[in-house]
Amino acid sequence: MFFHNFKYSLKTTLKNKNTIFWTLIFPIALGTFMYLAFGNLFEDEMFDAIPVSVVVESENKTFEETLKQLDKKGEDRIIIATYESKEKAKKSLEDEKVEAIIYVDDKPYMEVLSNSFKATVLKTVLEEYEKVNKVVGDIGEKNPLNIGKAVETITAGVQQYTSKTTSEGNQDVYTSFFYAIFAMSCLFAALTANQKVHSIQANASALGMRRCLSPNSKMITVVAEFLSLLLIQFVIELITLGYLTVLGVDFGEHYFLIMLVLLFGASIGISLGILIGAVVKNEKKSEGICVASMLFLSVLADLMIGGIKYTIEQKVPILNRINPATLIADSFYALNIYDTYDRYIRNIATLGGMSIALIVISVLVLRRNKYASL
Repeated sequence: MFFHNFKYSLKTTLKNKNTIFWTLIFPIALGTFMYLAFGNLFEDEMFDAIPVSVVVESENKTFEETLKQLDKKGEDRIIIATYESKEKAKKSLEDEKVEAIIYVDDKPYMEVLSNSFKATVLKTVLEEYEKVNKVVGDIGEKNPLNIGKAVETITAGVQQYTSKTTSEGNQDVYTSFFYAIFAMSCLFAALTANQKVHSIQANASALGMRRCLSPNSKMITVVAEFLSLLLIQFVIELITLGYLTVLGVDFGEHYFLIMLVLLFGASIGISLGILIGAVVKNEKKSEGICVASMLFLSVLADLMIGGIKYTIEQKVPILNRINPATLIADSFYALNIYDTYDRYIRNIATLGGMSIALIVISVLVLRRNKYASL
């Protein structure tokens, strides 16, 4: 009976126009428009030296030495620093000759005209300096013998900005927009899953009444629906990946691992849709909750508005560890930026564990449904 359910679930899903549009046509169309809009912006600007003006307001030898390290000439140079007065620095910033003004003070800070990728890099450098500098100060007060290790930490912190990663992935900042397409595409598989789970509930549809009369257990029925949806969604994601690759988007060299991200991403989207459909009996309401949930998770993951994920990481980091949208996009990021797989494996394991937990909860909810008559 499992294969019977699996086969007919495949057939009905492939005839579902919503599935084809939201999970295949829409991502491909959006990816095409994004690629055309970016045009020749697809170039590696990650390591271009950033021109900045430096204004010394008060002496801070430690920070000034850090700036010298960042301004060392060579292919790993991060900034091109020009020391000038505050008035000249502001004029340079207004004329867009520099990306930012960095003020040397007891607590360094910077000024920019607008948010940009390069401004974000500079902001991150300043935050890293403040964090490491505070740690070194605390160590100096409490345990001066460990100052040597603290200095090594500072050096390592500076090196992460002054040397290229050994990762074989694509580090182009613009590629992250395409990670968002895959994350949202995987999550919107919840819409189809939500419709499917209502088709096996007697109080939701006439088809559900007939299916509830079958001798199948809820576990077999739900797993058959889940696996059929997963197969279709995974193939759709592979088609999208192949299309965008042929179009010219560089996703790096780890295509097998990218395929795993898409598999587990589709899995969590479907599992979430099944759970919502199992808990919310009204199909229209559950569909609305699905859409609202997917959009909310996408916003938290910076897939629509920049800066929110960073704030969450600072205030409530656990949300970034369990948000499916964040985990999917971050898995792509981890493959293309880091030279180890620790972060990638953690994300994939979390997605897999959450999918299993959601399916088990859904089955338990559906098994508790009782009907007075059919």
